[in-house]
Amino acid sequence: MKLSIDGQDRTQDLGPALRQQAAMMARGDDHHQPARIPADISALTLTRAKSDAEYMDHLMRLLCYRDAVDTVDFHIPMHPGLVGRCMARFKAFLWKLLRYQHDRAAFRQNLINTQLTSALEFEFTQRQKETADLKRRVAELEKQGGKHKA
Repeated sequence: MKLSIDGQDRTQDLGPALRQQAAMMARGDDHHQPARIPADISALTLTRAKSDAEYMDHLMRLLCYRDAVDTVDFHIPMHPGLVGRCMARFKAFLWKLLRYQHDRAAFRQNLINTQLTSALEFEFTQRQKETADLKRRVAELEKQGGKHKA
């Protein structure tokens, strides 16, 4: 592998770190990366919906799966050099210092998100039941209407 940045060969200084990061990711040891989300929980599945009902089914599943805000540790990008390392450490310090505030706000937001998602899910389920009931009643009426004509 050869790394070239701005026309300069950076293989010696960046190569080992990239190899180490790639090995960690391959083992699943990279705690800076978010958990892998299954492909069928992706928003891209919405594009494959063949009908409005199928779209709503996928959307409700997606909303129920992704209604939480988290404050897990994350990778802070770092610019090369001493200034980059200092800034990354300063940002990490600020994150640890203010994390309790983020956790508190995220907790409150998660309560709101969960309530809204539950309300939407309830509304969606109710509409599905009402639609099924109306379809059944229309079928019964059509069946009764067919008997009177014969």
